[in-house]
Amino acid sequence: MASPRAHRWLLVLPFVWQVALVPVVNDVPYAPLHIPFPMLWQLLGVVFTSAVIAVVFRLDKRAGVTDEDDS
Repeated sequence: MASPRAHRWLLVLPFVWQVALVPVVNDVPYAPLHIPFPMLWQLLGVVFTSAVIAVVFRLDKRAGVTDEDDS
């Protein structure tokens, strides 16, 4: 049976977004609204991270994890 906290591995996704994909994003010449694409990527990363944290929070609630200190 899976741990009630296994969904917390989703929190790795923002790290991959912000750090691992930088070499790919850095060379994109596209600049919407005269904003350099890497800057737009970071801004979208903040929104993405917030969404992932919200999903993990809801999954924690559904799994019955209510206290951060529970082990």
